[in-house]
Amino acid sequence: MQIRAYFEEWSRRPGERVRMAISTTRPEVRAELRRLITGPGAAGECRIGSEAVPGVPVITVAGRIQHSPVGSYARLPLGDGQADGRLSLSCAIWPTLPGKGPQTVWAIAHSGGTLKLVVANGRLSLTHDETLVTSDMPIMARNWYSVVTTVGPDGSALDVYLLKGHTRKREARNEGAGCTIGHPETLMLASTGADASRRAIDCYNGKIDSPRLYSSILSAGQCRELHLTGISKVPPSADWLIGGDWSSGMVQSLIPGVPDGELINGVERGVTGRNWDGRSDSFIETPAQYCALQFHEDDMVDADWSYDLDFTLPETLKSGVYAVKLSAGEETEHYPLFVMGAKTEGAPALFLASTNTYLAYANDHLAGLDFSAVMTHDMVVPHDEKLLFTDPEFGRSCYDTHSDGTPVRYSSRRRPIINVRPGHPNWLTGSYRHFPQDMYLVEWLERSGMGFHVATDEDLHREGAALLDKYKVIVTSSHPEYWTRDGQDCLDRYLKSGGRLMYLGGNGFYWVTSHDPERPWIIEVRRDNSGTRCWDAPYGERTHVASLEQGGIWKTRGRGPHGLVGVGFASEGWSKGSGYQRLEASYGGPGATFFKGVNEELVGDFGHVLGGAVGDEVDRHDVSLGSPAHAHVLASSTPLGNEYQLVIEEQTLALPDQGGQHKPSQVRSDMIYFTTDNGGAIFSIGSMTFAGALAWNDFNNSIARITTNVLEAFTSELPAE
Repeated sequence: MQIRAYFEEWSRRPGERVRMAISTTRPEVRAELRRLITGPGAAGECRIGSEAVPGVPVITVAGRIQHSPVGSYARLPLGDGQADGRLSLSCAIWPTLPGKGPQTVWAIAHSGGTLKLVVANGRLSLTHDETLVTSDMPIMARNWYSVVTTVGPDGSALDVYLLKGHTRKREARNEGAGCTIGHPETLMLASTGADASRRAIDCYNGKIDSPRLYSSILSAGQCRELHLTGISKVPPSADWLIGGDWSSGMVQSLIPGVPDGELINGVERGVTGRNWDGRSDSFIETPAQYCALQFHEDDMVDADWSYDLDFTLPETLKSGVYAVKLSAGEETEHYPLFVMGAKTEGAPALFLASTNTYLAYANDHLAGLDFSAVMTHDMVVPHDEKLLFTDPEFGRSCYDTHSDGTPVRYSSRRRPIINVRPGHPNWLTGSYRHFPQDMYLVEWLERSGMGFHVATDEDLHREGAALLDKYKVIVTSSHPEYWTRDGQDCLDRYLKSGGRLMYLGGNGFYWVTSHDPERPWIIEVRRDNSGTRCWDAPYGERTHVASLEQGGIWKTRGRGPHGLVGVGFASEGWSKGSGYQRLEASYGGPGATFFKGVNEELVGDFGHVLGGAVGDEVDRHDVSLGSPAHAHVLASSTPLGNEYQLVIEEQTLALPDQGGQHKPSQVRSDMIYFTTDNGGAIFSIGSMTFAGALAWNDFNNSIARITTNVLEAFTSELPAE
């Protein structure tokens, strides 16, 4: 990819400023705003249908290469009050890759050089230009060690103590050469800083708990006291509050005259510390057991580029999905921009783009996993996605783990995102997924002639219920999986006050999600160990620092999708999709209105994605899980293959035969309709590939007729029961 870019903000209103950061190897880039009006077409077509936007000039900007910071660390200024000559520093560490090459646990910059504690090849060493002392204590991954370092002109010492677990050797004290410490200026945690390409230098992977600086040489007895209790009778000259201000990017100093510190590029808070005893699984209840920071060499939460493109949207611009088309030489890229309606303007329908889902999957590395058992088509990874495995500047997704195997819990939209571009193919479906697939729904709305606006998950979280109140019907994306509590509350209120919803996707309303209050371009996802997932949550670390919400699936919080939209996640698989078999409810009552003009008994046995309206991730109606008993089940999927497995949260014992051929009553999708309070209504189809069937045969098919009938009814008078 010779053109990489991202927007300062993903959604804007008419009249608002748009800024875009661009990196390219080309001497210049041509930028043009386009309105996206079509889906991607058939599998392999990768169509990007768009039209020009009057009033916005084409702009040419000079090309340049911009690098993204990679690797997290902390910078803790020490102020002017530190004594010269000698010092001690205590902390606890939980390294995750101690066998790798040199990693800087901490470094103190002073007037005479840099003093560093380094872990490499399973050993700790204290260095100052050269090695002063190396501990003979073996350092093992994912174990807590208390480490006290002392250094002065007469010598140095490394005092290491294994805090938990069984070992032949629990503690070691090694002494070595000394050096004179000039005025200490800054304590760096996990790195000495970034190099010219903005990579953290010798970045440490793991946790650091309660770093404290002392202006004296601690004795062996005082070191042991620190090991056993975590505190010293000797007052520190620098200390910081880590067990609090959970979402802040700053670390509060506890010593007068010592400035607050800064957390850089995604340092994690709210993680268990040296003294976590397992009696509580939340830092809210036991903050003193969460005084650790966690670092990764591949953290990346903000590309932090300079902005190259700067323009204002016309005041009269229609709401919709747009893109800035970037061209340089023979290469062209499109990056989507969501344009909301003006604040005082309404429309019959609102398409809610699932930007939380887009971010959760942004630049995912799932192609590195083996999905062959649940796929029947060949796995063809797009060329540009292969860059994700070689270039860490793209960052990772909330479906990935870091290089040390710990989970990625944050995802940012302020970076180039490969898989959130129109027409981008998806290897898992052999067609399209997420944003590219959602463009089928946008094309359907464009063709319908129905006035509609576009907004995002982030817009709803920020603006609240007032955003929804202007619309008769909300149309979801194909995979509205990640929801904040505020977003759910707003949608629930809208539905109870007479709003109407067309849930046109699968596996929706599933994972608890938070937006960083200081940096809203970042989402946080802390999974628990109950949902269908690709990593397990570390024990004691389910609580979100951004919102103080307990992480996991909404179902375990009593707010599952069944009670909200009538269906909930039942299965996932990526073999041939299926259609829906009409049921009695589709021939009479309100169902007859929705199926007007449809003569087929089997609908949706076709589609651009997996060959059917039912596929990928699917939902079913189940009264025992909270689905409304008065719902009309209009159609149910024909049997799915055994590649479609029952979701993990509905299994207890580890038993075989959990696939679609063995458990068709559970592994299925349902199309349902039901009314809610005050004239509201919900139509749910419970399948991610539905949008691909909607667009089949140029939108001339049974699924398109049903969906259009529902849209027309939901924006006017509901059919009689």
